[in-house]
Amino acid sequence: MAVPTSGVLTMQGLAQEALYGTYGSGTITSPIHLYDLVNGGNSAGSGNSYPTVNQNCTPNPADRIASLLTGVEDGMGTDPPVTLYYNSTIGVASSLSVGDTLYTSSALTTTANNYSAFQDGSSATTTVCSASYDGVINTNASGVITDIGCSI
Repeated sequence: MAVPTSGVLTMQGLAQEALYGTYGSGTITSPIHLYDLVNGGNSAGSGNSYPTVNQNCTPNPADRIASLLTGVEDGMGTDPPVTLYYNSTIGVASSLSVGDTLYTSSALTTTANNYSAFQDGSSATTTVCSASYDGVINTNASGVITDIGCSI
């Protein structure tokens, strides 16, 4: 069975679907935490331990924890700086590399398409380069970094 496409959804039904694949039937131990349903396990305190979600789909809610890339300006330096976001599993901004995706939304749902930008370096974890260097970042039409580097 699958989660219904109409009508009222319940946490118990979602938990039953996660554990047994039978929305609407099966024994569930309270409480039910949405965090555990989405990420698997019971680290938030659910009465059951839920299986991990399919990590092979994009976008995946379990991966949607954003980190900041602050003070990004367009290549002409005319726009006010913006904040871009990336998947927090990458680590600090200086760990970004070609092939990583940048987003304009903190939910990591809207990609930063066709950016040609720079960023003043600093010691902050939200910058690509250290102080005295400028970061250069280019993305393609899908928000994927095609070029990234530091220059004086």
